[in-house]
Amino acid sequence: MKRIMTFAGLALALMVLPRLALAVPELSEKKLAKLNSTVMNMNLPLQKRVRALKKLHADQLVNGKIERSFCVWDPLGRNGPIYATVDDQKLRSLHYGLALDVRAFTDEKELISKLKSGECDAALVRGNQVYEFNKFTATLEAPGAVPSTQHLQILSQVIASPKTAKRMEEGDYVVAGVAYLGDSYVIRNGTSKGTFAGLSRQKLGVLDDDLTLVAMAKQLNDKAMAQPPVRAAESFVNRQVDAILAPAVIYHALISGQLNGPVRIMNMPQSLSTMQLVGRKDKFPTGLAQLLREDFLFKFDNYVNRVEAEVRNVPAENWQSVNVTEQQKRNEQLQQLRLAMRDKGTYDARMLKLMRKVRCKIDANADECRLKLE
Repeated sequence: MKRIMTFAGLALALMVLPRLALAVPELSEKKLAKLNSTVMNMNLPLQKRVRALKKLHADQLVNGKIERSFCVWDPLGRNGPIYATVDDQKLRSLHYGLALDVRAFTDEKELISKLKSGECDAALVRGNQVYEFNKFTATLEAPGAVPSTQHLQILSQVIASPKTAKRMEEGDYVVAGVAYLGDSYVIRNGTSKGTFAGLSRQKLGVLDDDLTLVAMAKQLNDKAMAQPPVRAAESFVNRQVDAILAPAVIYHALISGQLNGPVRIMNMPQSLSTMQLVGRKDKFPTGLAQLLREDFLFKFDNYVNRVEAEVRNVPAENWQSVNVTEQQKRNEQLQQLRLAMRDKGTYDARMLKLMRKVRCKIDANADECRLKLE
């Protein structure tokens, strides 16, 4: 299986640095501006950009090494695939002059607390946990806004562009990368064919730590039961609920191996799931964060291939097709929800507009391209 969480790879390769003298010469404003411009110029050779980055941040080096703590959310902890792909970088990093302290967390709330306190220099978390750090990138997970990986690839190119760098920074934090984690689906117990409208008459469960999923679930069933991820998964496995709205990562990690009966996954993604690397700006200055975002983009296909490999492991009989008419009706409902949550201040209007432009780039005949409500 290909390793996908190699976002540190490029940054590590940049840090082949000699032992520095204790004193670092002060740079003039003109020199600083030129170095910053060089680092942020994607048209220049990478080697030239790296040399400029070294000169900009030479004061952060101790004996040729930069020490950073990477805290990683993985529902399986140190035994999980997300942690393993980051931990693999530790030995390699020593050869490149970067000392990584990789820590696993199964509790995202605890991880985020460590990021805020400064105990973690960066946190790799689900995109639904990023709203307080960067509403622009968190809005990627708005319902129905990114229908396919083709759409996400275009958006990832925008995110990795130096022109978008300022939008990646908010307060004391910076988003240093976005990776595809799959999609969220309605998963139903049983073998009968169901509809989205039919969920209003059933017991529907949802993860309580994802505001987008909760809003979608309440739209489908105003009595939807929101629970912590592990408890929500248990309720579904134990058939205490008829259906659950959940990200694919939760299905693969907490549900699929525990099933003792048939299920049907309604084959229309309801929202995108991402992993996002949030760093403290004082530890990940603009140039370094930019190079990390470019590395995430470089590895885009790896992320997608890994998710698609997981999807292929789902038995074909577990998928339930959704007819075109029902998909169109559901897309209208999802747009209404996006607009309502934008007006409440949950979503970033600029990102919603950008995502609408990408959808219209791929399907210019869609009604939304004429109406331009987002």
